[in-house]
Amino acid sequence: MNDTAEIAVELDDNVLDRLASLICGDDSTPYYRPGYKISAFLEAAGWRRVGEVEGPRRAWVSDMLKRRRRDSQALQGVILRLADPREYLDEDDVRVLVVKELNQLLAVEGYQVVYSGSRPKLVERPQTMQRPEMREPIELVADLGDIVSDAEFGKHLRARLDEAHTCWSAGACTAAIIMLGSLLEGVLYEFAISRRGEGPRPSDHLESLINLAQEKKWIAKDVSDYAHVLRDHRNLVHPKKQITQGYTPEDDTVRIAWNVVVAALNDLAEAG
Repeated sequence: MNDTAEIAVELDDNVLDRLASLICGDDSTPYYRPGYKISAFLEAAGWRRVGEVEGPRRAWVSDMLKRRRRDSQALQGVILRLADPREYLDEDDVRVLVVKELNQLLAVEGYQVVYSGSRPKLVERPQTMQRPEMREPIELVADLGDIVSDAEFGKHLRARLDEAHTCWSAGACTAAIIMLGSLLEGVLYEFAISRRGEGPRPSDHLESLINLAQEKKWIAKDVSDYAHVLRDHRNLVHPKKQITQGYTPEDDTVRIAWNVVVAALNDLAEAG
């Protein structure tokens, strides 16, 4: 993986136009920036002598970006500032939305924003029209207490997620996979129970819960597809099954499983 400083960023003019729209926002988006905030944004991104916005905001920003289309450092600064938590103090839900749109835009050019701790960084990815591959550990932005109705159960789930990460960090990949699978099952079941109304009690089988979550659009289609893979791997809790399959999960497998679970949690929080 390349360091951000080593990446040469080149963006098509159409992508720059869309990037300008993402910077400006409008009355229908939660990330609207008036002119004075746009100037401050660009300065925070490392630009100098920006000056005041003149004329329509989007046209002005698009022109500024195109003037710097050959300046890789300037473009990186804008991209990273768009994803920087310091740009969205007390509005982290807005940051999550912006980063999702930003990565969908960058995917066609072969880039993706990921996080190292609380700071964003830019990495290169194969160009795609699809949702960026789950290669980097994505960030949990959801509060488990907002997903499940029982606060104590929420704390237990958080502890289980932390324990899964500890297992992963220690190289205990099988243990991490099993822990993540059980966590997903517990969260989906509790979420389904809280929303069943007068209907029948949902099944507590993970396969049925994943299908239900996708059918109800509680989680995205790609997340549900990966979740079914995790369900199969979670069955490694049975040693005999692991022996007959001749399969031992490795670091990349846990990374995908982690991102499946965290993406599902984030989706459930939005659906709630």
